[in-house]
Amino acid sequence: MDYFLHILVMICLYAILASSFNLLIGFAGLFALSHAAFYALGAYATAIVTTQLGLPFPLPLLIAVAFAAVMSVAIALPALRVSGHYLVVVSLAFQIIVLEVILNWGGLTGGTDGISGVPKYGGTDWALDSPGSFLVAAAIGAAACIWICRRLAHSPFGRALRAMRENEAAAEAVGKNILVMKVTVFAFSAGLAAVAGALFARYFSYVGAQSFTIDETIYILAMVILGGTGNLWGSILGAAILVALPELLKFVELPVDIADKLRLVIYGAILVLILRFRPEGLLPEPKGREAADLKDGAIAPADPHAGEALLAAGAGQAGEAVLLASGLAKRFGGITAVTDFGIELHRGRITGLIGPNGAGKTTAFNLLTGFLRPDAGEIRLRGQAIGRRKPHTLVEAGVARSFQDLRLFTKMTVIENVLVALPRQSGDDIAAVFFRPFRVAREERDNIARAMAVLRFVELDAKAQEVAENLSYAEEKLLVVARLLATGADVLLFDEPLSGLDETTLQEIFPVIRRLAENGKAICIIEHNLDVIKELCDTVCFLDEGRAMATGTPQELMENPELAERYFK
Repeated sequence: MDYFLHILVMICLYAILASSFNLLIGFAGLFALSHAAFYALGAYATAIVTTQLGLPFPLPLLIAVAFAAVMSVAIALPALRVSGHYLVVVSLAFQIIVLEVILNWGGLTGGTDGISGVPKYGGTDWALDSPGSFLVAAAIGAAACIWICRRLAHSPFGRALRAMRENEAAAEAVGKNILVMKVTVFAFSAGLAAVAGALFARYFSYVGAQSFTIDETIYILAMVILGGTGNLWGSILGAAILVALPELLKFVELPVDIADKLRLVIYGAILVLILRFRPEGLLPEPKGREAADLKDGAIAPADPHAGEALLAAGAGQAGEAVLLASGLAKRFGGITAVTDFGIELHRGRITGLIGPNGAGKTTAFNLLTGFLRPDAGEIRLRGQAIGRRKPHTLVEAGVARSFQDLRLFTKMTVIENVLVALPRQSGDDIAAVFFRPFRVAREERDNIARAMAVLRFVELDAKAQEVAENLSYAEEKLLVVARLLATGADVLLFDEPLSGLDETTLQEIFPVIRRLAENGKAICIIEHNLDVIKELCDTVCFLDEGRAMATGTPQELMENPELAERYFK
């Protein structure tokens, strides 16, 4: 019986490891190879403070979690500031360094001998010193850690993680601080792995380097993939299968001389068959309504006038100059993409930005929205200089943009695409998720109503629970408009929002964009379709070779002989 109880204890430990790793890989889309290192940090921190300092529970556990989380931030912060790909390299190096330190710092870690005599949970009169008694602690620890993972995954923060996983630039363009989100989820993943390490040390009363090699990280990764990335129940199932299956195969009678090798072959064949017929894992990531975690009745029909009310709340004086840029320049090596570029965007007016391919239009948008820093020039929003601000802070200040290739969160529902863009959500704050849950839940209900109002404005409310990838092309364009509107920004920059649409569809979308301007938004549109420019724009800026060559009404620019020769003919 103790043998089977031991297997259950190990399943609990690996359920913690797989769930916390899935939080990082499946939900946030961050690939790291250091999970076993944080597992080791939790185990060794517990062993050291209990054997050398004699600290009572729960101090060793808290120290282990804090130490692993701090170390995760130390390695993730520099790697993620450069590029997510560097995280793989840095985390692998960290895994190797941790093992080398453990093996060579004998005075602290016991070196190759490890640390023995780690006290069990309990007191002088009783102790969790058997698999059956320890299973209670392991199950409680696993339940708590999985609850934390689930709480994160099904919060507004978790929704933002999934948006970041799909497209980082798009998530940043709706106001999400990508770096903070990455570091936060990495710290949580590492801290939860340390919980498993602390339980490991207490259970075995011994820790040694051989239990925390890179093979252990790959083993945990296999659990995540087998169970299904982006699904916490899948992580538990994957842990149960990979822990229990080798043990169960020991009960299969095989020829003695080749039994061990045959068991490995059977084990591998079973895993290959599972992944062959279930390539997304046994429990794939839920989609649509199930992923959004929105119960029946959570989404009420939108008030037909709610969209206009939402826009009116942010309206200002018509004609007011909201965004001013002057003398902007940007060079990439020896190539000058933009030089001496200036533009004015006024509340209630639609400005067109036109020019041939390669003229620098998208670069100009990137400069205005913080995705590129200008080499020279000035950008002012309501009189405040914003040229050095990050994209997510510019969205908060009131400048939002779309992308030429749409960059919707295609695996998320229509309403989730809008919800993730709503500003100032308390659920984006980890502390509020855990310590102010009722406030977050109440605000989420209000946000759903706001999101439905936005969708009603663009006439997509009937598609609220449809997965974005199932929309028609015209509906995807409208969802881009809805997502920008949800940010609450006063300045909206659209990169070819109407390209590829037929005339009938254009006539359906034109009123939506006009209403945005009529309700006080300052709008700038990059567009190649001159009929769209003539139909929508009040002012047009002609950009060529990175320089604003002329500004005026559409009719004035089309009657300019030089511009007509360069572009309009």
